Amino acid sequence: MIEVLAVVLLAVATLGSAWCGYQATRWNGEEADFARQATDARVEASRQFGLATQKVAYDATMVAQYAQAYADGNEKLIAFYRTALIRPEFLPVIDRWQQELTAGTASPTNVFQDQQYLSTEFADYTAADAHAIALNLESQKASETGDDYVLTTLLLASALFFAGVTTSFRMRIPRLLLLTFAALTIAYATARVVSLDISY
Repeated sequence: MIEVLAVVLLAVATLGSAWCGYQATRWNGEEADFARQATDARVEASRQFGLATQKVAYDATMVAQYAQAYADGNEKLIAFYRTALIRPEFLPVIDRWQQELTAGTASPTNVFQDQQYLSTEFADYTAADAHAIALNLESQKASETGDDYVLTTLLLASALFFAGVTTSFRMRIPRLLLLTFAALTIAYATARVVSLDISY
């Protein structure tokens, strides 16, 4: 009976070790995939940030020229700026600023402190950056899961050792103790495996 139990434990520990090793490899691959995607998303976020910064810089130039034309009362130049040079997406911001001036507001809102405007211009960057952060977190999670599988593989290897050395002892009590250690280690490792995610 002891030998039969030892064979069963050896079989379970061997299969479990193979499964955990396979899963550790799969999760390491997923970690690399997520890390690569996160890098690509970072590059895209940088591109979007540069594009948004260029738009804001262009709008700043237009605001300065528009403000000068407005102060001079040059309606033709104002109309030219609005139709030919100012980005259509920026016109609502200019209109809000001009309405504040027309209403006689003592301190009109600084165009470049307009959070609605800045949020709109940097929306693509914010989305790309959030996507990169999410992918980075997935990569870290995959790494941690892979590490958990490696640790479980080591536990099952120790169970293999306990079950395998039982044949080296003639006395019954040491053999039973070793088999008990092996069984408890396998039970603990099994509980760990059940709680871990599976990569297909």
